[in-house]
Amino acid sequence: MAVNTRGKKALSLSDSGMSSMDESIYYTTPLRHILDLPDELLVRIFGYFQPVEDQLPRLALVCKKWHHVLQYSGSLWRVLNVSPGPNAHIHYSLITTILKLYGHHLYKLVWRENSPVYENIFALVKHLTSLKLLRLPILWNSVVVDSLQNLGNLEAVHINGGYSLMDTDLENIARYFPKLKEVSLNACWCITSSGFVTFCRALENLKNVTLKINSGLPLEDARSEESMREGARIVLAIRYTVFASMVGVLCLHFVPVEMDELWDIVNKMTNLKKLSISNCEHLHGIRLVSNSLQKLCLFNLWNVLFVSIDGTDLRSVTIDAGLESMEHVEIYAPKLRRAVVNGSNILRTLGIRSKKLSLLDLCNCEELEMSSLRDMLKSNPSIVCIKLGSLSQDSLLLDELIIPNLQELCLLGDFACEALHVRSPTLRLFHTESETDIITLNHVYITANHLCKVALVGMPALKTMTIQCVSVDSIELNLCSDDQLLLDSCVIQALGSIGFLRLFDCKLNLLSVSTPLARTVVLYRCHVSDYVLQMALNGCPNISNLNLEKCRNIKQISIEAPPLKFLNMFDCRDIHKLDLDCPELIALNIGQCPNVRLYIRGIEQELSSMTGVVLPSESVRWSHDFPPQVYMCS
Repeated sequence: MAVNTRGKKALSLSDSGMSSMDESIYYTTPLRHILDLPDELLVRIFGYFQPVEDQLPRLALVCKKWHHVLQYSGSLWRVLNVSPGPNAHIHYSLITTILKLYGHHLYKLVWRENSPVYENIFALVKHLTSLKLLRLPILWNSVVVDSLQNLGNLEAVHINGGYSLMDTDLENIARYFPKLKEVSLNACWCITSSGFVTFCRALENLKNVTLKINSGLPLEDARSEESMREGARIVLAIRYTVFASMVGVLCLHFVPVEMDELWDIVNKMTNLKKLSISNCEHLHGIRLVSNSLQKLCLFNLWNVLFVSIDGTDLRSVTIDAGLESMEHVEIYAPKLRRAVVNGSNILRTLGIRSKKLSLLDLCNCEELEMSSLRDMLKSNPSIVCIKLGSLSQDSLLLDELIIPNLQELCLLGDFACEALHVRSPTLRLFHTESETDIITLNHVYITANHLCKVALVGMPALKTMTIQCVSVDSIELNLCSDDQLLLDSCVIQALGSIGFLRLFDCKLNLLSVSTPLARTVVLYRCHVSDYVLQMALNGCPNISNLNLEKCRNIKQISIEAPPLKFLNMFDCRDIHKLDLDCPELIALNIGQCPNVRLYIRGIEQELSSMTGVVLPSESVRWSHDFPPQVYMCS
């Protein structure tokens, strides 16, 4: 492989740390093969490969030089992420090779959660003496701790304890890994408050603690009651120590704390970034003020009556299912960007004040007062994406006064309004959540400027749809549905153009398409009368690609469309007269139309003498692309 050392795309030798004298040597000596490259450049090139995903160890088989470069270039092997996929056996084989040959270079070893750690691989981990970060999805016990005691350079470790890890094991961890700076304790159900505090005091370099109390606790175990009580003692004990300021992540599950205790705990943890609370039955309300908290998750808190959060640095809030008594939510967070609220069909008032809120996800809010919702939307003009579930209104209006910058609107599966009116000049995407049916929505009215895409699936009750805009790139209705959609009215008006209009399995009593230019119009397996189709085509004569595949009740149609280039009437079995006035027509598909008679400007044509026509006896189908692609029908 020739290498250009003087062209614009040549590698810069100065970037590799060489002196000007070294550069002159390499410029005076022409490189004729990639094997002539210096080791520094090979290291830089190999650095673009991932150790496992790109099978970096195989490059050592090319030649001795590459083998030498891989063997002694530690920067190539600093981080190893283990994430086995479908070919897990190949993945683990490479992991074994890397740990055996290059493990002495490794700094970070991270295993994906719920991935198996085999004994032969674990036996290699204990020899990685340079390792600084270790994350293994295994239960730690005294055997595991003793096996890893040679990893004295560890600075960060993730520990999953279950009922196997005891206070004495924590003491050994502190003794074996004295350089620890970051510790994550997850689901350590048997450790005590005194054992945890002693562990923290033994680590002189400790800076950051992740504490996930009672995660995954098996309630059927007789020891779970003691674990719950001890979990409360741990968080209550740590708040009075210097280690409270080191907690960056706190997850409380099945921990019997009360509202004032939670308030005190969060206030003492001045560097807390993430807080997750669930199944804490003693909580009757949540009121928090924090200057450090960035992410908050609440779920399965059935006794909580209200949530009040004041977070100057809060970025994300998730209130999930299970807050079955929560009637009021108030969040003041100037930097909040994402809010997900499940109202559990009990929420009445929702107040969010933020300068940067961009995503709002609301579901199960049947009792939510609409005045509260409107006030909340008006006070957050930065919202660009809304996902809506059930609300208390039969008819919902969202206009530019309420949502001035909305770009995406998604209807969730529990959306329960009968009519939806959207007027937003900034709206770009309007769609429904996949694989769900919205059984109440009857009427949709959209007014916008430029729409990128409208995709409505799973709306069996829809009766009328009206879209008015300047232009729209794509409209898709009833795709991937086995049920026929009965539409009394479908009106689409675009002052500029329609890029792609596709309707599947629809019975149309009125179809009005009005636009100066439509590139592709597809009615697939639609039930539409001759009159309705003729009126639709008269309002939109400038179509480039018209697809009426399997619209079997069409009997005769006259099409006058000067820019029409492709016409697909495949399997329109009942059609017997097709009259065309389309001077730009390139191809016509009338396959599986046994009784069709073709007229061009009123003159009947002999089909056998025409070119560019799929004859009635043929079974050639076209795709919905522009230009359409051809494939054979089985």
